[in-house]
Amino acid sequence: MFTKLTDTTKAAIFSVLLLLLGVGAALLINMLGLTTGFGMFTLWMTTPAVATLIMLLVVTRDGYSSEAWKSLGLHRLGLSVWWIAFGVSLIITVAATALVWATPLASFVVPEYGIVSAILDFFFVLVVFTPTFILAEEVGIRGYLLPKLLALGMRRALLLSGLVWAAWHLILFYLTPLFPTGNALVFVPLVVGTIVAASFLFGYFRIYTGSVWPGAIAHAVHNSLVDTLSALTATSYPVLVNLYLVGDNGILIVVSTTLGAIWAGHILRRRALIRPQPGADAPGGQQSPAATAAPR
Repeated sequence: MFTKLTDTTKAAIFSVLLLLLGVGAALLINMLGLTTGFGMFTLWMTTPAVATLIMLLVVTRDGYSSEAWKSLGLHRLGLSVWWIAFGVSLIITVAATALVWATPLASFVVPEYGIVSAILDFFFVLVVFTPTFILAEEVGIRGYLLPKLLALGMRRALLLSGLVWAAWHLILFYLTPLFPTGNALVFVPLVVGTIVAASFLFGYFRIYTGSVWPGAIAHAVHNSLVDTLSALTATSYPVLVNLYLVGDNGILIVVSTTLGAIWAGHILRRRALIRPQPGADAPGGQQSPAATAAPR
């Protein structure tokens, strides 16, 4: 339909489309009474992938060339950094919760069904969600949107893609009753801070490897750990501990994710994975200018 759009224009259209799809999905979740489970996850978490398909097949028609599909980063596995993606995400999430266990606010507890079952549940969710729901989310945010923003500079691209990603989450939090939100003046900054920090962490993997898979693994590790660590935590202050301190978006998660992003970026640079990769397979066989955008 539109064949001469700049990358930043494509990013803007994608962002608006994603947020509109998010609103539609949230309203449909309410209408159908989907409170949890496969139906809710399918409807909500696939919207970034759906927005990507609409951009590629309808709006820009870039998807009628193989190069456009390669630019999403699905064909590169980035196997050499999977252990970094897994380890960094695991350490920062567990460390944040362990800090709370060390205070009078909460303590470590073995759940009734046993710690082995808790660990098995973690790996089950990790294995099932990584190539499905998490990947659908990553394909949109890190596969399509982030590379289109790299012409603005690496840090700006990571920040802007994180803000769009945060807005998409806030739609679900505030248009459905599925998740506790507490005080908006506290909760919204925590959500935005966590997601922007995660955007840098997962985005570094995408930029330095040209693959969405390492970021998807890091993303899935964090998401899988949230319920597992909650089951291992005993507290008389559930809102303070599980909403404001740790959980998905607590202040300690913001801090640890920020440190994790700095750490991961340092490791990747030391491994000489310096050149940004997402635009390397731009249509026409030429390396996209975004692929060589210098950090700023």
